[in-house]
Amino acid sequence: MNINGEILVEAPQEKVWQALNDPEVLKKATPGCQSLIEVAPDHYKAHIVLGIPAVRGRYDADIKILEKSPPDQYRLIMNANSTKGFVQGDTTVKLTYQAPNTVIRYEGDAKAGGFIAGVGKTILSGISKIFIKDFFKKIAKHVKSQ
Repeated sequence: MNINGEILVEAPQEKVWQALNDPEVLKKATPGCQSLIEVAPDHYKAHIVLGIPAVRGRYDADIKILEKSPPDQYRLIMNANSTKGFVQGDTTVKLTYQAPNTVIRYEGDAKAGGFIAGVGKTILSGISKIFIKDFFKKIAKHVKSQ
């Protein structure tokens, strides 16, 4: 399924870039994230607990940030597994400065397997959009408060 969108952040691009690369900010912004541990530069292990009925459960996630082009873009790859199945995502995150704001644009693909895939593409798409928008809204709120 295709995932894309954008959000306007009331902050300079460099501050947004810093937030998107700060493990503590990423942990706080990721819905349900219980822990986020950096195992290598730009490589993280996370434990995420979701309460949304269709995908409820504990997920062990492997997250990598690749192809960095500071402060303009990077590629984010996530593989998350639970007893209900798996979710894989591959997204490009691009920042564009439009004084005095920064626009975050994201575009990528997500796949699900196991019981999660049986939920249905429409429901999964809706859940994914909520999850991603919540993440970027929290990033925007963090940056604005700095």
